[in-house]
Amino acid sequence: MNLLSNIAKIVNTKVHTIPHLESNTQFASTLETEKENIISALQKKLFSLDDKLDQYIQLHQKKLSELMETISNILPEELFTTPPPDNHLIQLYYTLYDIQVCLEKDCAPYLDFHCKIPFIYLLSARQAFTKEIPLLRQLLSSFGIIDFVQEIIIAPFEEVLQTDNISYHRLYYIKELSKHLQQLPSDSTSEHVENILIYMNFNNEIYLNYRLDIISENIKSFPTTQQQLIQTKLLLKMNSQKRQHPNYRYTHHLPSLKEQIRDWLTDEHTFLEQKILYPENTLLPEEVARWQAYKVKVDLSVNELGYLIRLMIEHGLILNDNRTEVADFFAQYFATNNQKSLSHLSLRQKMYNYPPSSTESVRGLLLDLFNTSKQLKNDHLPRKSSSP
Repeated sequence: MNLLSNIAKIVNTKVHTIPHLESNTQFASTLETEKENIISALQKKLFSLDDKLDQYIQLHQKKLSELMETISNILPEELFTTPPPDNHLIQLYYTLYDIQVCLEKDCAPYLDFHCKIPFIYLLSARQAFTKEIPLLRQLLSSFGIIDFVQEIIIAPFEEVLQTDNISYHRLYYIKELSKHLQQLPSDSTSEHVENILIYMNFNNEIYLNYRLDIISENIKSFPTTQQQLIQTKLLLKMNSQKRQHPNYRYTHHLPSLKEQIRDWLTDEHTFLEQKILYPENTLLPEEVARWQAYKVKVDLSVNELGYLIRLMIEHGLILNDNRTEVADFFAQYFATNNQKSLSHLSLRQKMYNYPPSSTESVRGLLLDLFNTSKQLKNDHLPRKSSSP
């Protein structure tokens, strides 16, 4: 069912009616009633179990765009900047505009963000942004946002003022970003703005690079690699706890801002771990340097090696108290029959999580060692001299 069929008939009637100017309070009342009925029906539809709800919403979105375009094509632009109150087509246009705003507010997950923007709709957005940009600058300054970041945030708004080549997706996003920034309390700080940009998924490449530079400087401010690693873990945790809205994305073909920060921190974490395990540019004694890349090769799987280490610790053969360090040592200086390089994290896990087959294999190995020990003992026993 097309909820816009009645209002479409009114548009078609008025487009072909001359003159367009006529005063009629009943017409305004008719439009208001029609608008309320359409909005009410759309809102009810959202609570239905219709598996084609997205198609239904997008159908009405497209029809709204077509009707608005029909009106804007026959009226001069100046009528929209200083609209006469008794022009029926202008009244119709702003009625359609109000329905469009309702769609954006209540039906955002189902909208088609590739839908064409009517020029007058873009013009209305420009009028709003012309007033909002100075207010946003003032707000961002009061929140402690530096000029460089202010320009990054404001740039998309200025782009709308300067070019007609704006996607519906971008325009919708910028309007929502403005709304969320203006809703921040007056005592907000730069951290609150950063959280909004994460939440709104402001994955602007320039802003991302700025954020990564700040994060990198923060990590490097710690004097030791171990402290840097701890700080990276903390930042990973803090980033994972940030909220992000699933329907907002500044650049739709790029990963979210939160995801890209997470990936960068994950890579940094891996790098710092390797730096601790395999230090570079460190002056080592000659004897230690000799064994730096040496590996003891054992005829075991990783599962079997992990279980054997656990066995030696539990038995008391290995006396070191720190089991993590023991696992790290074996990971660095041992190689199994199928892995030349061992992950210390994987080996630690295998010490406590091993399949039954590994216990059987190690038990068989220990029996073989026992038999080998008996054989060696027999080989070293003094031979009895033969009788003359």
